[in-house]
Amino acid sequence: MQILHYCARLRLSDGGVVRAVLDLTEALAARGKNVTLMSTEGDDSPEATTGVQVVKTGPFDRRPIRFSPQKLQELTERIAAADIMHLHTPWEPANIQLAKIARSCGTPYIISVHGMLDDWVMKTSTLKKNMYLMLGGKKLLNGASAVHCTAEAEAAQVQKRISKANISVVPLVFNPDGYLNPPPTSDPDKHWQGWEPPPPVVLFLSRIHPKKGVDRLIEAMSIVCKTHDVKCIIAGSGDAAYEIELRGIVESLNLQQHVDFAGFVQGDRKTALYRIANMFALPTSQENFGLVFPEAMACSLPVITTRGVDIWPELEASGGALIISEKPEAIAAAIIKLLDDDLKRKEMGESARKWVVDSFTGDTVVNKYIDVYRRAMNE
Repeated sequence: MQILHYCARLRLSDGGVVRAVLDLTEALAARGKNVTLMSTEGDDSPEATTGVQVVKTGPFDRRPIRFSPQKLQELTERIAAADIMHLHTPWEPANIQLAKIARSCGTPYIISVHGMLDDWVMKTSTLKKNMYLMLGGKKLLNGASAVHCTAEAEAAQVQKRISKANISVVPLVFNPDGYLNPPPTSDPDKHWQGWEPPPPVVLFLSRIHPKKGVDRLIEAMSIVCKTHDVKCIIAGSGDAAYEIELRGIVESLNLQQHVDFAGFVQGDRKTALYRIANMFALPTSQENFGLVFPEAMACSLPVITTRGVDIWPELEASGGALIISEKPEAIAAAIIKLLDDDLKRKEMGESARKWVVDSFTGDTVVNKYIDVYRRAMNE
């Protein structure tokens, strides 16, 4: 099976979409599929040893919304030679042109929307997004052999915006091995020198963005710290001005001794943070799948999050997550609940880990993607 993926930018600091694409392409290659990953830019490409062929398409001119004529010829040949093309995110203009080529070549394609058609997302820049859908976005979605969602809650929201019932629900591919059995190289002492185990740690790890609820978590910490000695580590990168604003909130609440900003982390340094933490909190307004959830849960961390996450029913059913409102008071109450009950925290951590083992080990998930591809190819 010749599988062609397109992800515009391969930069892990951009967020979870890139991580999801890399994990999926590598898992498909490990299953013996011939996988090519096209992108325009970014340095976080799969390692050569993964078996994924990486092709840089060159710059995409967003003004006329097209690739150069020379590049179009090369892309047309690649798409025509593929059995299936897998596009990522609906708001990438290049996908409209790539889908048009696929239709002309008779190559079926699917598109993963990655939470970008959720109701909360559609309430921001609404006019611009509706115009995009009208000018080509709907044809991109309706022309797909399958629109891929990662959860039933996401599918219900996407169904409002496409005319065909061609939605396939498959969770993201996630390899939990490095979290279930952390390597010695992820020893916290090697990455966070001078770290002392106490006090307990609440970990936030995600892109620093207003929708993620970092400000609400900081406000919650001001409540928690009135009665508990606790540390909150905020790991991630984002808009510099917004981070300055968040640091200002920390200072205004006199939380400098309780809230630390760790910046963007990955690899062993990220795993080490999970090993330091006692719980994971992401009080987001909107999140699609959120690979950070199974990462944290594989490390036996109980999770605190909201119904803004498309997989919140699955997280709650796992027994390893507290699903709360976005209010700082609710966040604080959940943190205090876990701080005050060591047994509860331990039991939730064990349930979280079991859910990851049951849901993500083996080839079960990647095989579901292969089934979607086969249906798209009418095999």
